[in-house]
Amino acid sequence: MGHGHHDEHAPGATHEPVVHDPENDINARSATIWVIGGTVVLFLSLWVMVPIFVRVQEAERETKIYKAENKELGQVRAIEDKFLHGGPVKIEDVVKKLAGK
Repeated sequence: MGHGHHDEHAPGATHEPVVHDPENDINARSATIWVIGGTVVLFLSLWVMVPIFVRVQEAERETKIYKAENKELGQVRAIEDKFLHGGPVKIEDVVKKLAGK
């Protein structure tokens, strides 16, 4: 083991622990304040942003789904109305036939 540093770390040697870098050590109080502060800021921003997102989403749904122009509705409605009220077989006739009257 030819490193030449056996005396520094010899078993039973008593010496003061080496200070690594006290200027850059983690300060528990400062770290706790940053973590708690960051968490508070995160939840406050979510508290503000989620209702905005929900309103924008509902506005998009309204314009793209609820108020969208339905081109086929008029055509299908006309065909169904013609069938139900004067087509080859009226719905009332089918109901009477099924009811046995």
